[in-house]
Amino acid sequence: MARGFISDLRLGARILRARARGRPLMLSHLLTGRCDARCATCLWRADADVTGVAQAPELTPEEATWLYQQAAQEGFPLVVIWGGEPLLRPDLPQLVRRAQAGGMAVVLITNGWRLSERWPELRGWLRTLIVSLDDVGERHDELRGLPGLYDRLDKFLFELRQDPERPRVLVNTVLSQLNRGALRRVAVAAQRWKAELYFCAMETGFLLAEGFRGVKEELALSPAQLREAAQLARELKAAGYPLLTTQAYLRLLGCDPGLHAYRCHFPEAVLTVEADGSVRDCTCRDRPVANVKQAREGGSTLVGLMRSRSYLAMLEKAKSCTVCNNPDVIETSWYWEMRPFMLRHGLALARR
Repeated sequence: MARGFISDLRLGARILRARARGRPLMLSHLLTGRCDARCATCLWRADADVTGVAQAPELTPEEATWLYQQAAQEGFPLVVIWGGEPLLRPDLPQLVRRAQAGGMAVVLITNGWRLSERWPELRGWLRTLIVSLDDVGERHDELRGLPGLYDRLDKFLFELRQDPERPRVLVNTVLSQLNRGALRRVAVAAQRWKAELYFCAMETGFLLAEGFRGVKEELALSPAQLREAAQLARELKAAGYPLLTTQAYLRLLGCDPGLHAYRCHFPEAVLTVEADGSVRDCTCRDRPVANVKQAREGGSTLVGLMRSRSYLAMLEKAKSCTVCNNPDVIETSWYWEMRPFMLRHGLALARR
């Protein structure tokens, strides 16, 4: 426990140093656009249909290694590796070790289908393991299109509780019309696995050059249902379930489900790189601001890319955008603003 607390404090210090230098707090890398699940709520698949990102060649191991080395040299404290399904990449263990060797803590997001078979390669190298869980039992399998998935997760995560090399485990639930009421059931599962719980209201679309395009609006919770979810989350926190979402976010969600009362700093705090190396412009998803593959081939650097006119313009434009309503964006923006309650929240997590 003491060793973990010290490690968390060191990570916190790296985060503060990165913030003081104006560097992103994390690199978010969509390692692959491929996925073995078929989720009706998946906005990434809809995004791929519009932007063509998934059809573009993924970064090679050498290109991904360059990206991680550049981020580490610039003092990025964290790298979040996701997809698609990152466990489909054979070179994932090597990339994880390269990132950690450079000083970055590694967070892996997965649907968990391949965790058991790939865990021997990853054990001891992850700081945080985030598993997507939208319900329990066969209903989760149906939502993900993978029969037997929940039983696999339950067996693996229950056994992982006793592993001395166990990373911090986090369960993430996406709320939609397809899993109404699931948050309570998922909270019980997270407690059984000694995992922490996070939830997001599903996103319904994305900003394009032509404006916002909603592609999943029929599956989204209504404002009244979001308020109900916020109240349920408060009750679960009060009952001792391991819900990480802050009270500040829950109050905001309960009062204003549209969540327009915030200033977005997410692109400043998080550099998001797509599977093909495109640097995501969340305010215009079909027009990336740059590409790390091209930067590498042209002899440039990651910091050079972040100083480009298009990148800086995207950061400024994002500050007036309130399209997103999930805690990832809003709480990260509060972290970037160094709000005292968010710093206290981070310290409290380190002490667990």
